[in-house]
Amino acid sequence: MLRKTITIDDELYKKLDLHDITSQYQSFSELVSNALQLLVDKQKKEHYKQAMIEASKDELYIKDMQEIEEAFRYSDFENDA
Repeated sequence: MLRKTITIDDELYKKLDLHDITSQYQSFSELVSNALQLLVDKQKKEHYKQAMIEASKDELYIKDMQEIEEAFRYSDFENDA
């Protein structure tokens, strides 16, 4: 486990404490790790969203999606018998 020293704004810590956020974790390190993981997850989602926006403008990607849609068009109506 990597150890880092951080400095946190007094007002931010007061808000965390006021809303009982600090008491929900075994340690402040756990709180910070959890918050950083949420930040990483949010960034990944944002990058994926941006990639999908870019892909939606790519003619080759659109053509590939249309071909896949056509290939699986009838599978939506198959019954498991």
